[in-house]
Amino acid sequence: MTTSEERPGDVLSVVAAAIDDESDSGRFATADVLRVVRRDLDPPPTSEEVIAALNLLALPNINGIRADGDSWRVADPMDVVARRLCYLAEAVADYRHGYGGSLHLDDDAY
Repeated sequence: MTTSEERPGDVLSVVAAAIDDESDSGRFATADVLRVVRRDLDPPPTSEEVIAALNLLALPNINGIRADGDSWRVADPMDVVARRLCYLAEAVADYRHGYGGSLHLDDDAY
C-alpha cells in the first residue's frame, strides 16, 4: 500500500508517462491526462491530484509543460524534467544532511 508521502510521486509518475505518450501531438488537455491516469493507478487519482502534478511540472524550475490556452504543451522531454527533479531533491537532502550545521537561515551567518 502506498503511503501518503509516496502517493504524490505515484501520481506524478503516471501523469509524466501520460504526457510522454501525448508528446507526439504536442498539446493535451487536463481531461485527457485524467482519463489516461485513472486506469493506470489504484486507487485512481482525483482531479485535484492530477492538477497538482500538472502544476508541479509547469513550474519554471521544472519546465516540463507549459499552459497553452485551456490546454498544455510539452516544454522539455521527461528525461530532462526527471534530472531537474533529482537535482532539486538532492539540494533539499544536502540541506537536511550535508551541511553539518553550517547553514543558518535564521541569521546572516551563511
